[in-house]
Amino acid sequence: MKKKLIYNPTYLILSLIAINIISYFLFIRIDLTSNKKYSLSPVSKTMIKKIDKDISVTLFMSEGLTPDKIKLGREFRHLLKEYKTISNKAFTINTIIPNNSDKEALAEQLGIEPMAQEIAERDMVKIQKVYFGAVIQIGNKKEAINILPTTALEYEVTRRLKEACDTTKPTIGFLRGHNEMLRQKTQLIEHELSHSAKIESMRIDQFTDLNDYKVICIVGPKESFSKEELVRLGQYLEQGGRLYIALNHAVGQISYSQNNGFINRVGIEDMLEEFGLKINYDFVVDNYCGRILVTQDQGFLQLQSDRHFPYIPIIQNFSSHVITKGLNAMLLQFVSSITNVKTTSAYTFTPLAKSSSISGVQKVPVFFDIYKTWTRKHDFNQPYNTVAALLSNEDNNSAIVVITDADFMEDKFFDPFYISNINFAVNSIEWLADDSGLIKLRNKYIENQSLKVVSDSYRRFLKYTNFFLPIMLVLLIGLYQYREYKRKRLRRSQPGRID
Repeated sequence: MKKKLIYNPTYLILSLIAINIISYFLFIRIDLTSNKKYSLSPVSKTMIKKIDKDISVTLFMSEGLTPDKIKLGREFRHLLKEYKTISNKAFTINTIIPNNSDKEALAEQLGIEPMAQEIAERDMVKIQKVYFGAVIQIGNKKEAINILPTTALEYEVTRRLKEACDTTKPTIGFLRGHNEMLRQKTQLIEHELSHSAKIESMRIDQFTDLNDYKVICIVGPKESFSKEELVRLGQYLEQGGRLYIALNHAVGQISYSQNNGFINRVGIEDMLEEFGLKINYDFVVDNYCGRILVTQDQGFLQLQSDRHFPYIPIIQNFSSHVITKGLNAMLLQFVSSITNVKTTSAYTFTPLAKSSSISGVQKVPVFFDIYKTWTRKHDFNQPYNTVAALLSNEDNNSAIVVITDADFMEDKFFDPFYISNINFAVNSIEWLADDSGLIKLRNKYIENQSLKVVSDSYRRFLKYTNFFLPIMLVLLIGLYQYREYKRKRLRRSQPGRID
């Protein structure tokens, strides 16, 4: 009876149906990745539980997407199912294939921008218009996410959940009054920050309460701070304030008449040194650097060529801090080194970004020689110079992010696939302003997971093991079964044996 029950196809089919029904309502996924790439973070779980409105996500995916986009779309669906299992409200997931003009118009109306995709067809490369994005509706509010390979999906979803939960946003102030960088030059950064904070221009005067600002940004001041202003900033920090400071400390002039560099002191350097951060009077030079365009006169002709210019370092050495996690590279224009000095201050010094192993510093005054031959022995003999650092004080919860260049924040340096200038600035300011931990998600999906480098001998060992091990297992199993078969035959051949 038991065997009939086990092998009855009706019960088998009913069991499979029951398993499918349970799996539809109960979504479980085991995440074995080291950084828990496919698991919701605690901040995401907290936000989705706080939502008291119905949520609807509509995914727009064109036909014929490349395999990487199809994989990304599948990961996004799985991520949404994770949210759905935790949500206390209705959470619906829909998919629309924009395969006609009406659906394409709907996608664009909701904010999904068409993108160009190259496809190979009959030895020809064609450009195809595709749609790949999602529209999240929380209550009556709709917002679009245009999905790219570098999109931090969990961050984008959780950020919108946080906006729906939090009725008040922190205020970020950009300081004016010292000939700082114009805000019009950093529109991309302000656009990113505006999702989670209010952005205002502000001054240090008797009409301004600095405590109204969660973060005060000091970007590229050219004129000095007064003693009264520095005292006000110190009092602001004592009460838990937070500063983002980007200084054009090292200034370079390159023209037909001038090729020199000098230091621009604004007074805030003294306050930072009291906290344990000293900005040196030097220019960092790096073998891994940007290029400048050089014009040469040859008779009646003017020829242009680009040359490596070590005073424009490309920074790739980042700490493991949340601010710099997942960054690729930063292109800086004339930057000074930072060192940690001993003080009685309660601030902790943390380097965030350093120059490469083939780098050095040049003390001021500096004179630029475009055609100089650079050597490791004489020029790149002081590696790993800190160019950005964090000062944090656990006693009053204040913090300061300092970088010795401000020009890197300009919109013209935006390159999402390579240069991470804007990401560094946004990460720094969001980390200073955010207490929820949302910033940890910005680069969760961007981080590259490289394979561990192994020796040639170990690689050969793995190669032959993978080839011969299955064969040996098959032979051993076959030998075992053959011996069992012979043993059974011998047992059956004995007189009086009855099976």
